[in-house]
Amino acid sequence: MSTNAALPLGPELTIAQAAACHATLLQALSAHSGDLTLDLATVSDFDSAGVQLLLATRRSLAERGDALRIVAASPAVNDALAHFGLQDLLRDARAA
Repeated sequence: MSTNAALPLGPELTIAQAAACHATLLQALSAHSGDLTLDLATVSDFDSAGVQLLLATRRSLAERGDALRIVAASPAVNDALAHFGLQDLLRDARAA
């Protein structure tokens, strides 16, 4: 399916939760075709491990011709992505 309901992640996307979040994202990638839409509005803790998970997910989707879409992002996510110069990941979140 090319239009998916947004997959909510959180409240933590940190090194402590990286394995669980990675498993959730892998399951979503294998279960759906098309773009993957994430809702990160409730993420209160977000570190470089969270950034790495988003980048790896975006790369996996791009390899199959699909895109990562973020429809909502918390201030923690906004701040971390801005710190790493990755505001482009939030393009859809700002438009929504």
